Amino acid sequence: MGKLGNLQKRMEKTLFFSSFYISLKNFLPIIVLSVFLQLFINIFLTPNSFFLTVFHLKFFAFLEPLNRLATFADISFRRLLMPLFAYFFSNQIENQKGINLPLIALSNFIVIWLFSNNQFLLQGSGQNLLPVSLIVFALTILMIKISNWHKASSISQRYLLSFCILIIACVFAITNIFSNFQFVNAGQWLNDNLISDLSTNFYGVALLTVCASLLLWMGLPLPSCLRQTSFSLPAAVNNLGASLDKKTSTIPNPLSLHTLYDSFAIFGGVSMSLALIIVLLIRSKNSQKKLAQIALIPSLLNNNQILNFGLPFFLNPLLLIPAILAPLSGILLSGLALKLNLINPAVYQLPKNTPNIFTAFLSSNGDWRTILLVLLILGISFLIYLPFVTRLLEGTKNENN
Repeated sequence: MGKLGNLQKRMEKTLFFSSFYISLKNFLPIIVLSVFLQLFINIFLTPNSFFLTVFHLKFFAFLEPLNRLATFADISFRRLLMPLFAYFFSNQIENQKGINLPLIALSNFIVIWLFSNNQFLLQGSGQNLLPVSLIVFALTILMIKISNWHKASSISQRYLLSFCILIIACVFAITNIFSNFQFVNAGQWLNDNLISDLSTNFYGVALLTVCASLLLWMGLPLPSCLRQTSFSLPAAVNNLGASLDKKTSTIPNPLSLHTLYDSFAIFGGVSMSLALIIVLLIRSKNSQKKLAQIALIPSLLNNNQILNFGLPFFLNPLLLIPAILAPLSGILLSGLALKLNLINPAVYQLPKNTPNIFTAFLSSNGDWRTILLVLLILGISFLIYLPFVTRLLEGTKNENN
């Protein structure tokens, strides 16, 4: 634990990580706005959503145009998230270097916008924080060096302007030339080639659980079926078909991605974020506790972005181990319970955006024993996160003092 704390302190002293962590926190208000816009659409403007289905509410026809408008605004806003973060990150690097050249941050914004807008390499299956941060850091450092090439500031400014125009032109050309090629990011490749095979057995699901936590922690794209409940995988479809005779004990894939991972490993989002929030609510004070309070409702609705940016979770060495162990404990305990026939497997399809904490109960046709197992797993996950979060809060307190 002490070694991880010391590692974090050393990381925070480097230009990259100190600028990265500060930028994440400064970027938090924009993330909060984006998250609550998504929640508003999911709750009130999505046909057949969880809340409309559970409370038997009618989706009125006049809401459809509003739904399309809000969805368009949400997609447009999310496309701007990484370019805006690039601007924040570049600007913070300049501040650390004691430089104030708005052209550098603006150029980084345009470069990342061109990449993401053309869906070239930076496709929209995740936050893509790591590749964006590496690109921005390299460009910003290079631009700062170019701005210092000549003693005369006017000449240096011309050098910098020429370089920025050249970089933007090259990125524009590259993204347009290759826009018709089928570039596939790591998340999509993983989804197509591995998940279908790994999602049918315990060890495969455990491996996918570790991969999901690692990808999230590193700020890399996650496959959609690891970010949210999916019924499109063959294992889930086969289980649902076999359960139509009301005999869930005879399903072909009792230990699958949906029966284990979706139902017992992602409470509050990937890496069991709900347990992390509960620890923060109990152990933290002031700003960290306020962050947990703001993140609680979105996390209950499967969105942990506020916590990931505000804590921050990304590339935080103190949170990597519990982020892997907490969901793995859910996989292990639920797998054991299913193997011993202590609970019914989750097989039935659920409405859109169903909170993950209710997935096991609802998808197993109301097996009350799953509620006890969910509470047990959540309690164990709380205990796993507790010492790491305590050490993290102690480090934050010492820095403030």
